[in-house]
Amino acid sequence: LSLISLDDSWTSEFYLSHPKNKFWTSDVDEIVETMRYILSASDIKSLKTMPVNEKLEYISNYWSEIDPTPESKENELLDEFKSRVEFSNLNFSNLSKGYRSDRGRVYIIYGPPESVEKFSNYDGVYQVWNYTSGSSFVFIDRNGFGNFILVRQTL
Repeated sequence: LSLISLDDSWTSEFYLSHPKNKFWTSDVDEIVETMRYILSASDIKSLKTMPVNEKLEYISNYWSEIDPTPESKENELLDEFKSRVEFSNLNFSNLSKGYRSDRGRVYIIYGPPESVEKFSNYDGVYQVWNYTSGSSFVFIDRNGFGNFILVRQTL
């Protein structure tokens, strides 16, 4: 949408939501950006060059192909992914959407941690996320504003 008035102009994009939208947002670019956590770099690169309808078709086909129970109405993997993205956006947003944050990325890829340790020292506030797989992720908030940055991970 573009508005032009004499010497001023204003442009904004908006997306219409459909009640049958099965993804976590109606913003196709945001869907593609979030899919980078699970798709290969080459898939994301080619997705970015596709027209919007082809992007949605590609992503829909991807989720259909990996549906663990295609005979059921629900796609459990898509539902879990959607839930993780929504949780990240609600809980890890700071200056940007939560899925873009380090904690959001880890949460989307690995799910909720088994345990979270919190401590602080002169450097800042730390969170250590531990997983039953043995993986752990250390985040630090250096300024106390909730902007946690990944500083170490063990896999």
